[in-house]
Amino acid sequence: MRKLAVLRDPGALGLWQHVQTAPFLGLVALTVDQLTKLLVRETLLPGESIPLDARIRITHVVNPGILFGAPASPLVSLILPMAMILAALGIYWKFHQSNSRLLNVGTGLFVGGTLGNLLDRIIFGHVTDFVEVITFGGDVRTIFNLADLCIIAGIVILEIFLIRHIIGLIRQKGMHYNPLKPAVERFIHRRCPRQKD
Repeated sequence: MRKLAVLRDPGALGLWQHVQTAPFLGLVALTVDQLTKLLVRETLLPGESIPLDARIRITHVVNPGILFGAPASPLVSLILPMAMILAALGIYWKFHQSNSRLLNVGTGLFVGGTLGNLLDRIIFGHVTDFVEVITFGGDVRTIFNLADLCIIAGIVILEIFLIRHIIGLIRQKGMHYNPLKPAVERFIHRRCPRQKD
């Protein structure tokens, strides 16, 4: 009986529940990203690769742009990540009471990865990329870091969460329910309030 009481005690699962929260996952993603970048900066010179003839290799590259080396001005490369973090936190704040694992994992990975690249830009003025993938033809080359992978994974997981949430609302309220209609109506009402007679 004592074992059953321990298993049913919410405090007994407290550590596992904390591990699954968005802040914890975000901190893990940020820490692993920064440690791997530090290791690359301390081990390889810019442009140096190991191993030399592999299709997937570690190459130290300085990236002044944004995700996956996309070109962007310094101002955009600072403002865009901050806006995306705020958007992700807004989604998390809106739905955090659902205690969804998808929401926690998606938000944690996205915010942690975005903060990792943003921290690089603030400190160094650029991002350290190091995972290089070369196609069999050798013409196309992609280079990224762990933060980029966290960002992409976070976006995909958050999209899955939002799609499942919308499908749940439609099932609950009927096929003709438009989940955007209440928000649009509130926005219109704020912008154009009806005049009193």
